[in-house]
Amino acid sequence: MGIQYSASSGAIDRSRVDLLDKRIDLAFMRRDDLAGNVLGQLFDKRTIDSGLTYRMQSFGSALPIPARNEDTEALPYFVPAPGYAKDFVLVRCRAGIRVTSTIMKADRHGMVEQMTTGQMKSAGRKDEYERAAIINASFTGTAGADSKPLVGDDHPHENAESGNWDNEGTGALTPANLQALRLLARKMTNELGAPDPVMPKALLVPPDLEQKAREYTALGRGKPDTDFNQPNVLITDYAIIVSPWLTSTTAYWLVGDKTGVERGLIEVILEDWNIKNNTPANADILIDKRVACNKAFGYYLSKNIYGSLGT
Repeated sequence: MGIQYSASSGAIDRSRVDLLDKRIDLAFMRRDDLAGNVLGQLFDKRTIDSGLTYRMQSFGSALPIPARNEDTEALPYFVPAPGYAKDFVLVRCRAGIRVTSTIMKADRHGMVEQMTTGQMKSAGRKDEYERAAIINASFTGTAGADSKPLVGDDHPHENAESGNWDNEGTGALTPANLQALRLLARKMTNELGAPDPVMPKALLVPPDLEQKAREYTALGRGKPDTDFNQPNVLITDYAIIVSPWLTSTTAYWLVGDKTGVERGLIEVILEDWNIKNNTPANADILIDKRVACNKAFGYYLSKNIYGSLGT
């Protein structure tokens, strides 16, 4: 039977009879690590100093190639394609913890103050949940600036005459499918349909695919899953990012070499996580702290992420 407990009970007070139990010979703190917080490296962080919404819009400079045209002929003029706009709405998040004077004095095991130290770690988990939610939902929805999901095969170019671009692969994680996904990045095009290649740098996988990911990208061995000892050339230099926050057991993503806002995954920060003391009206509340932030997580659109559902 599980422990009957509510996290929102209000305070650490005399109801915590375990802190008073002198029969306990050893009292210890369970480990509380921010395990597996690896997705932050994929996001571009934008710090702002005012406002509760944040609008992004791209502008381009790509122009059609010059046409054959003599000095006496009418000169053709071109303008760059406009970009998509995308709004991010910042959200306030808070949580508190408080301790009464009575339990501080009565605590037989010196545990109370240590029990109040987990706020920043809980904040870190909140951020990773937000980042993972975007990756987990990357194959569905219309939240992109182009009204498409993060990963899809029909993203419209800013110049509609250039058709669509594709960052979605198919099939399970195999060397052939990984190479096909890599090819999408290497054959990426810009808004005019001209080559705009991206170099994959990392492979993002859930723990279920870690062994395959490391086997398929291992340096110094033959091409995996083949009968002949062909050299493994193109998929050997990827960093392997393993996230326990990913919900799929089959999906995988390649991450390219774009930097800054062109990574497409965005974290907008008006106020980063911080802890402050409240000023309780009750003098017998000895500890009363809150942790808070004001942030937005989302994506614009990304030619830096290439994914497959793995099915």
